[in-house]
Amino acid sequence: MNDTKLDINYIESKIQNILDREFKNDSQRRVIKPFNDRLNFCCPSCGDGKSPYNKRGNFYVKTGTVKCFNCDYFSNFNKFCDTFNEEIDLDKRIEIYNYIDANTTYIKADDHFIESLDKLIDIEDWVNFYNTNKESNLIDIKPIQKGSQVHNYLTKRYIFDFTNIYQGIYRKKKNGKTYYSTNVLISLNRTQDKIVGFQLRNLESEKNKRFYKIVEFDEIYNFMNSEKIDEIEAISYNKLSHFYSILSTNFDDDVIIFEGFLDSLFAPLGSSIGLIGANSTNDILKFLLNADENLKLKFFFDNDKKGRKKAIELIEKGYSVFLWKKLFEDLSKGKDKQAANAIYNKISDLNELVKLSKNPNIYKKLKLNNYFSKDEFDKYYI
Repeated sequence: MNDTKLDINYIESKIQNILDREFKNDSQRRVIKPFNDRLNFCCPSCGDGKSPYNKRGNFYVKTGTVKCFNCDYFSNFNKFCDTFNEEIDLDKRIEIYNYIDANTTYIKADDHFIESLDKLIDIEDWVNFYNTNKESNLIDIKPIQKGSQVHNYLTKRYIFDFTNIYQGIYRKKKNGKTYYSTNVLISLNRTQDKIVGFQLRNLESEKNKRFYKIVEFDEIYNFMNSEKIDEIEAISYNKLSHFYSILSTNFDDDVIIFEGFLDSLFAPLGSSIGLIGANSTNDILKFLLNADENLKLKFFFDNDKKGRKKAIELIEKGYSVFLWKKLFEDLSKGKDKQAANAIYNKISDLNELVKLSKNPNIYKKLKLNNYFSKDEFDKYYI
């Protein structure tokens, strides 16, 4: 039985934000619910003609898609929001893809998701296209340059393997002129010489100026190709875009799933996947277990309130999770407990442990694979 649900109130709020920006007439800006199966509104693509009372745009709950019966605009909801510059929360974006996946009749690429990805983009082609296209928001893409802001950011965190990390400049333009630009760290979701997507983060010192952005596969593909990818075909590609290093992971062995991509860089090569936070756990489970329900998954959550809550939830479901308290207990042996606790309580994730030890190979040195458990009695050590 399908338990994938959609937050209709969230959907409605996003449509409302778009209408508020696009229309001045109050009638055009109003979302209505004529039936339980859809939301009805003026299409922001065509404006529904001259009359402010026409509402030919529809969001269909069953399929998670937007359709206009005036201009024939059609899109899944995530792409609809992208088109009209409305931000979708990262966890909601995957939730919507999962919902569309579960309610659309077609042969799912998830069932053979690695073998069937024949549209992956060549890295060299991607770099050249973005760097030379005047409309590109991302330019000056290149491998990490020694002494650059991105290089300094990574090395301070004891990250020295830049295989899947590039640097670049992200910019925003209006009327052909750039009004905003910032240096960005580009983490590539790749397999050998091809990518399925990438993640951007800028490195501003002021917290309110920082941003984090996932660039999904179809955004890259459609920018680089005149013939656009099919909306439904794009769903599996786009979901893959959110799971860092999934295409280079060896699923025959244990797979360690981290909350973020930086932590995943310190795990054994080819064994880890980085998420976009603890809330993405259910999304990766649905995606992976649809392909193979016998995968050997281990979850390495952060040592904070949210991470501990998620670890308890997963161990109660029979999954293997990392035991931070057990690690700290072993590291404290023979030391002053109060002093040790003062140090270890500050460690919130694997990268913090690496920085404390000043050793990027700490995962192997401390044999952290031994600190996973699926035994409910070990909840004490979470």
